[in-house]
Amino acid sequence: MTENTPNPEKADQYRFVDGTTEVVFAVEEGRVLTFREYPDVDTFRQAMEVGEYEGVNLGVKELPGLEAFQDLDI
Repeated sequence: MTENTPNPEKADQYRFVDGTTEVVFAVEEGRVLTFREYPDVDTFRQAMEVGEYEGVNLGVKELPGLEAFQDLDI
């Protein structure tokens, strides 16, 4: 991290050279919650090779699907 690296704020969006996009969802108590979108399944699988699967996050599973947000006029 450099002195030019900004502090994360809600809705900050970053693009990576592998085509992924990461968006800050929340910043609370020094923790940062993000979500990342991969350009395709193969890129996701490559990224997950260094991760360890921990099961299903029930809080996220209970969120409504994308269709719940399609008609929002933002």
